[in-house]
Amino acid sequence: MKLKMSCCFTGHRPEKLAWKKDEYDEACLRLKKELLLYITKLIELGVCRFYTGMAMGVDIWAAEIVLDMKNKYRDKNIQLIATIPYEEQAKNWTDEWKERYTNVLEFADKIILLQEQYTRGCFYARNRYMVDNSSFVIAVFNGEEGGTKYTIDYAKKKGLRIKILDPREYV
Repeated sequence: MKLKMSCCFTGHRPEKLAWKKDEYDEACLRLKKELLLYITKLIELGVCRFYTGMAMGVDIWAAEIVLDMKNKYRDKNIQLIATIPYEEQAKNWTDEWKERYTNVLEFADKIILLQEQYTRGCFYARNRYMVDNSSFVIAVFNGEEGGTKYTIDYAKKKGLRIKILDPREYV
């Protein structure tokens, strides 16, 4: 079975990036511009379904970009699928991040809640789900061990096409 042209995102949370929480830092702005560029390229290639894991940082930024692209490319039937690892994922976030999370969910075309409660490994399960339903991955990856590396390695095993953006190159 050929997967629908789809893409998922993986990447680091703000604390793992050089600019931390400062999204107005020039490096962060350059990275977001690059995310926009690659999302746009995929849309122009016919990708119309995008999966976000709804984590702070890259996942939310990419989701916000996709939502903007839905308005720009109304004729492309772009869909944003919010893939939530467990129900209270955003419970301990700052009010700003909770608001962004809620806004993305409000405008997502579909919300997939993988499980009710947190369990060890629920984030990996979320990442596998997204990869299993995608043909492309856009990753913001600084080379460190963790969930982003796990997702890239899993996507490689599955034969997905992967675009890696190294956040260190934007500093």
